[in-house]
Amino acid sequence: MDERIYSRYFKAFGEPTRLRILRLLTGKPLTVNEIAERIDLAQSTVSRHLAVLREAGILSDRRDGQQVFYSLNKGTVRACCDGFCDCLDISPRERAKKK
Repeated sequence: MDERIYSRYFKAFGEPTRLRILRLLTGKPLTVNEIAERIDLAQSTVSRHLAVLREAGILSDRRDGQQVFYSLNKGTVRACCDGFCDCLDISPRERAKKK
């Protein structure tokens, strides 16, 4: 287990606003302005949260002209969850029972 990687993930996941952003991005890619409007925060505040999520590898971005679309990097999130459970010896079977 690389503690630095998991620390970065959990810093990103550990803030309620960032969790709200992630929930929005499970549906489709959005721009910073679309996100800001939906969660009623300033664009600059949302941009700071997006930067933390991007640095952790949880989000990816795609430029289309002047706009940047952010999307959830589901592979990274899945790897984080699976890796963390593995290091705690929580098997896939145990995880499935808890769902």
